[in-house]
Amino acid sequence: MDTFFYFLFVSAYVILLIWAIQSSSKSLSYKSFLYLVIAGLIYDNAVLVSGRFIGVGDLLEILNVARYWVHAIVTPTLVLFCYGVLTSARIKWLEDNKVKWGFFFITLLLIGTELVMEAIPLKLKPEWENDVLQYVSAASNNHPPYMIIAVTLILLVAGIIVYKKTKWKWMLLGTVLMGLGSTLSPFFKSGALTNGFELILIFSLVLTKKHVEQK
Repeated sequence: MDTFFYFLFVSAYVILLIWAIQSSSKSLSYKSFLYLVIAGLIYDNAVLVSGRFIGVGDLLEILNVARYWVHAIVTPTLVLFCYGVLTSARIKWLEDNKVKWGFFFITLLLIGTELVMEAIPLKLKPEWENDVLQYVSAASNNHPPYMIIAVTLILLVAGIIVYKKTKWKWMLLGTVLMGLGSTLSPFFKSGALTNGFELILIFSLVLTKKHVEQK
């Protein structure tokens, strides 16, 4: 059943990416990192869809290794997306060049942390879950997902600032729902639940990007 949901997510992300690009300003900006995140999520869900058809073997393992690397490198760029949104919302303290480099430093720090703690030492094993075949970490991680927690907190703070400045609530709401979904996901058997909340978050971020670009 989850395979069907992941297929729906792939389709939704493709449509969302096309819509986001077509309806955005022509020039690239820090907000454009959202395109990279969406592309990464398309790949992530597409691998989950294809697992049962490819079957256990080197090809599927390589595709899943790439999932972890894409996640480690691409997801932290949401920090730079937040910088772009806050800049477009005309938050004055962001005009300081040191603040901009601070956002870059945090992004690189989170990428490095995720690579060192997760991607580089990664060893995988095949696993079936709700009719989905994927390769998962063979080691039991006793530490929390530091990178995800940090990115979520930055999205939350940025959402609060945008709401206070412009009364736009959707970035904040999408982040809160994502946090709620991550909290509840261990109580459900379906791994697609978290991916569904991710889709809600990304949709809220696309709407936010469009909103601040129109102001």
